[in-house]
Amino acid sequence: MLLGWLAILLSLSILKVYALSGMVLSMVFFAGFGFFLVAYMGWKRGALFTLFAFGAIAIFCWSFAALMIMPALGMAAPPTVSELAALLITFGLLVGVLALITMKMPARLLPLTIFFASILFVLVGLEIYTGNETLASIAGWWGLLVGVMAMYLGSAITLNETHGKMVAPLLLCKPKQ
Repeated sequence: MLLGWLAILLSLSILKVYALSGMVLSMVFFAGFGFFLVAYMGWKRGALFTLFAFGAIAIFCWSFAALMIMPALGMAAPPTVSELAALLITFGLLVGVLALITMKMPARLLPLTIFFASILFVLVGLEIYTGNETLASIAGWWGLLVGVMAMYLGSAITLNETHGKMVAPLLLCKPKQ
């Protein structure tokens, strides 16, 4: 759910509903702690995917927020277009690898959401690199889709676990006979 919330806030910024300012950047920064907590919980349970996926997202959140905030504090030069694009595109590729890893998991909605998020990071990176307004619009609307998918996925998992049965569909694959 946190990833969905973040995707929606950032996408609204891309769509120029509001600027990428303190509200969004503080959300990105503090969301990193939430992702780190999930990574830690995954480590404690021995869930390597949870550890690596949410650990990577935590580090991405902190580094992205730092890249945006440190120049305003006089602590670093602003990132170049190439640096910011490279950060987003390479993270998008990493997220794509994470999506491939989830292909063996029974809920088809999980890899679909992660693949869509991977495409989102690459789109935003390409938009930053090219400055193409059409690409920005596509990335913004794609990000809203990813945000809604991630919010639904997190809500469905929580709802199903709370009720001890399938209440919200997750597009489960049929077990092999």
